[in-house]
Amino acid sequence: MNHYDKQILEARQEEERRRYTTLETGIYVDDELITFAQTTLPDTRIQLYLPEQFVTMPDQVRDMKYPSRNAPDFIVTSLDSTVNFGFNVLPVRLEEGDTKVMSIQFQEALQNVNPSIRISECVDNMVTDKGSEMSWFGFKGYVLDGQNYNRMYIIRLAKTVLHGIFNCPPRVRDQWEDIVDQCFRSVEETWGGL
Repeated sequence: MNHYDKQILEARQEEERRRYTTLETGIYVDDELITFAQTTLPDTRIQLYLPEQFVTMPDQVRDMKYPSRNAPDFIVTSLDSTVNFGFNVLPVRLEEGDTKVMSIQFQEALQNVNPSIRISECVDNMVTDKGSEMSWFGFKGYVLDGQNYNRMYIIRLAKTVLHGIFNCPPRVRDQWEDIVDQCFRSVEETWGGL
């Protein structure tokens, strides 16, 4: 392949990537097009967009990767189990502005358990696409298979709180940050007709 052919191929690939930048169209991570589908979390009325290529993490893998009794109730993972979304529905109600308070409590608890954890970013009182209050924070942590970048989300819903987690290897963090934001901003609680 000569120099011009390579440039044309690279330009076509870049154009292809620019067309796929939303959850509705799909988004490229490395050279793989990740597509998304609206998913209802088990035993809830909570929906959000999650990667279609991900699978529910098998219990055996979950027990090894999240040995704590505080592991997420529901986890979806990439096929190599390096990128994960986890969810817990907390049976509490929060008042307006309380996602920030709960986020701070989670940060303090994490740092009490593991003083080496450093919170790298913190965003409070955001709003999801459907108007639910949301706060999140990011940090690096260690798991059995190495270092991970983590985000923890607190989303105030009508009758509950969604506690969401996301983690991935640091080398792909930049590629996943916007995707994760879009997924968690897509959270909605459906009550249609019931």
